[in-house]
Amino acid sequence: MFSDTFVAYLHTGLSGDGRSGTSLAAQRAAVARYRRGRGLLAAEIVETGEKGQGLIGPRLREALSLCRRHDATLLMADLSAFGEDAAFLHHLSAELRRLDLRFAAADRPEASEVTLGIMAALAEIEDRWSVSRSPEMVARRHAFYAHITAEGRALPTAGKGAAAAAATVRPRASSAGCGRAASGLAVSAQRSRRRAEEVAPILSEIRAAGALTLEQVANALNALGVPSARGNRWYPMQVTRVEKRLAAEGPATRPTPPSFAHSLHA
Repeated sequence: MFSDTFVAYLHTGLSGDGRSGTSLAAQRAAVARYRRGRGLLAAEIVETGEKGQGLIGPRLREALSLCRRHDATLLMADLSAFGEDAAFLHHLSAELRRLDLRFAAADRPEASEVTLGIMAALAEIEDRWSVSRSPEMVARRHAFYAHITAEGRALPTAGKGAAAAAATVRPRASSAGCGRAASGLAVSAQRSRRRAEEVAPILSEIRAAGALTLEQVANALNALGVPSARGNRWYPMQVTRVEKRLAAEGPATRPTPPSFAHSLHA
């Protein structure tokens, strides 16, 4: 079950990209609204000063330590201030997995320890791919996050650590194919390999969130608005082709939560 105890993490000053965060009063109000009917506040940690991109400061580490001590959920008041900081999201996701902790955001109720890794992987490549986030895409993506977060909250915590550990394995790019191809084919193959390498972290995070079949992965990529190599929808065969270009550590053997697996079918 979802923890009924929270450790609130608030921050002042500037976020890593120089944007001002919300006031402490506004953050405390947001935390209170989120907790209403959900649980008690075990502690409040306030990060002060300017924060560099990708950094997990000592106060956040203190908050994580308190979460372990109280078996509490880390409740961030203003995740949006870090929303474009892929390195921060990735590091926080890794720490949550390592410590086997839950996560929630007062200003982003669809976010959770399950979605942070996907959010980080998407942020890392969106600029490179020049992805334009339409309002429809953002709404669809938030709905997807909300659904898998809700399903995750309904699942027992047993085995969560094993799945998280497996999720940290990242596919590596495969070696070049045999033989000499014509110049045009070689360029195309190189582009395909590069695309596979770029999408690998997203595939890894989707697998970690519970997707096991090719259809589930394809549906998740479409829900997240990740364009295929040709800019079209993803289909299971395309996922197969990409994954065959990646030297994975091993076959995906993580158990798929039944409810989440069902939700990934279009």
